[in-house]
Amino acid sequence: MTYDYIILGAGITGLTLLKKMRQKGIVNILALEAEKEPGGLCRSFYVDGHVVDIGGHFFQTKFKDVEDFIFASFPKEKMYKIDPRISKISIEGMDVDYPLESNLWQLPVEKQIKYLISVIRNGEALGKPEPKNYEEWIRWKLGDMICDNYLLPYNIKLWGVTPAEMDVDWIYKIPRVEVEEVLRYSLERQQDVEKYPCHNRPYYPTSGGYGRVMEAVAKDELPYIKLNTKVTDLKYDETTKEWIVNNEFRAKNIINTTPWPDLYEAMGKPVEIKEYISKIKYNKVVVSLFETDDNPTNYHWRYRPEMTEQHHRELYISNFVKDSKNYGVFTETNANRFDADRVTFKGRNLFNYTTPAAYPIPLVGRTAAITAILDFFKPKHLYGIGRWGEHQHHNHDVCIKHALDFVDAL
Repeated sequence: MTYDYIILGAGITGLTLLKKMRQKGIVNILALEAEKEPGGLCRSFYVDGHVVDIGGHFFQTKFKDVEDFIFASFPKEKMYKIDPRISKISIEGMDVDYPLESNLWQLPVEKQIKYLISVIRNGEALGKPEPKNYEEWIRWKLGDMICDNYLLPYNIKLWGVTPAEMDVDWIYKIPRVEVEEVLRYSLERQQDVEKYPCHNRPYYPTSGGYGRVMEAVAKDELPYIKLNTKVTDLKYDETTKEWIVNNEFRAKNIINTTPWPDLYEAMGKPVEIKEYISKIKYNKVVVSLFETDDNPTNYHWRYRPEMTEQHHRELYISNFVKDSKNYGVFTETNANRFDADRVTFKGRNLFNYTTPAAYPIPLVGRTAAITAILDFFKPKHLYGIGRWGEHQHHNHDVCIKHALDFVDAL
């Protein structure tokens, strides 16, 4: 049997492709998923009464078709709106609202003055040209103090590479606050939350974790998904113009939603893309559940840039998961920094899970490399969609949008 389409991966992108294709009448399709259940990074675990999301996932989008897609499977009535969202940054021995540059007024006056002077003297304000790597860009945009005390150490912890190796084409993920706004917020002692790039008033399920949403999306698609099936071999038959997966499945078209470095190995390391694949790297994150004796904060999450802390983010699940056991917190730690015997979060460590992949690392040259890879395979009907297929740091609503647009264009 030859399928019209085989989708590699049944995370949020793969599930969206599968559901949308079937709705369009394309039914000779199959999705291959390495894990024992679909959902990818949007799954949830349930441990000793606690809910553990694989990363902090919330639903808010500017795309009407994405909203319609999610609410068609998981009704809005089963969600509640988190308003206000409370996210903090641990800085200078205290917790300040995110983003830091909009909330410098929360620092003691003597520290606030130093940060403001640093911001005012940034490279952009002095008319210097815009840099091409992340570290230089942050200094140019926000000054040395925000760079050295927050964004530099935080991103070293998160990505596992030096900021000088990172490009600036993902900066849209960071709030773009101008010097005039930083000064205004400090004088008025308030920030404009509408400046958040995402998730200022997100939706979250009223029961269970965010994985409940993925379970609802996947429910009708399960007959078209083969689970526990890792792609270990992928070949193109030049005679039949078909793809052969694991020497078992044949397809006219392949849609990849998995990390390209893994697929590169399965394809036998084709020399045609060797120079590009070196720029396509990803990290892994360890999600750790802790139980504490109390919870003195109302935070939803807190960023931890301090290099003395293993983890880079804490999510206070009992503050937003309505039926999760009290005093549960899960942390996120770059897998290369994680040491189970030296965890720094204060609490009883109940559970650790390492993601197969977490974030595409935005290395300098990454965008040109993934464009070359996609262009190379497109004539052979192998496509890449979503966070991994496009190797971009997309939130899951953008992954859904790109999957919907792809199917609409068929």
